[in-house]
Amino acid sequence: MVLRTYEALYIVHPELDDAGIQTVVKEVEDLVVKNGGTIVRSEIWGKRRLAYEVKKLTEGCYVLLRFDAEPEFIAKLELHFRLSDPIFRHLVSLFDEKTLRLEAEQQRRDAEAAASPRQFDDDDDDDDRPRRGRRDDDDDDERPRRPRRDDERSHARMG
Repeated sequence: MVLRTYEALYIVHPELDDAGIQTVVKEVEDLVVKNGGTIVRSEIWGKRRLAYEVKKLTEGCYVLLRFDAEPEFIAKLELHFRLSDPIFRHLVSLFDEKTLRLEAEQQRRDAEAAASPRQFDDDDDDDDRPRRGRRDDDDDDERPRRPRRDDERSHARMG
């Protein structure tokens, strides 16, 4: 039994209320668990506008599910997505070992950064940031403005 890590992003019909969305999410999670998988993370992103119209809908409720399962289970999950009326779009992706290692490394770095707080100066000025120069179009500039090359050419033609 080889478990692989997958991520499923699916879009639920926007007219479902919160209880209906929770029911759909619970059905999918139960399907994963009943077939020998484990849920790693489940996130309901909420209603979002679609990039383009799908089945005459312009928005949907996005749900992201990361889980570990056998490769044979993915066909069952996709069949469930296709036959489920509230789910009108889905995408299932396999996470390879390299991606999982990179993600674990990033989480470790984030935890280290959170554990060691940065030292800040008490003064309000930012000494380490470079100062910006003055812009040429400032009104309070004392020196005469140098004409642009476009201006020079247009004056040469006129004169």
